[in-house]
Amino acid sequence: MIKITSNKLRFLAYCGLYCPKCYKMKIVNSAQKQLEWLKSTKNNNLALKEKLIKLIDSKCNKFCREGGEQSATCLIKLCCIKHKINGCWECKNIDSCKKLKPQFIENNRKLEKLGIDNFIKQYK
Repeated sequence: MIKITSNKLRFLAYCGLYCPKCYKMKIVNSAQKQLEWLKSTKNNNLALKEKLIKLIDSKCNKFCREGGEQSATCLIKLCCIKHKINGCWECKNIDSCKKLKPQFIENNRKLEKLGIDNFIKQYK
């Protein structure tokens, strides 16, 4: 495991997702905007408001790197901690991994190739 003391990894999940650009964050942000718009129109569609609030509540309360090993429930996080790696991009067995979804493998290859700094820069 490469010791990284900066804040670089805070928003980079063990699976290689960059949290601010995660599909979940996009859904939550979109739902928040829709709810604000709905309130501004003084629309009282309670069913729609409840659905939007449910989507907003699906937001991650803390990122996967927070809380340490004690709060680990994600199989990918547990695997990385066990193997003492920062994320799947450092794993030599990524091609045979049964925990990592195929769409994440390409992302991890990109992360491995670009390095953490350049990988994150592409999202800013």
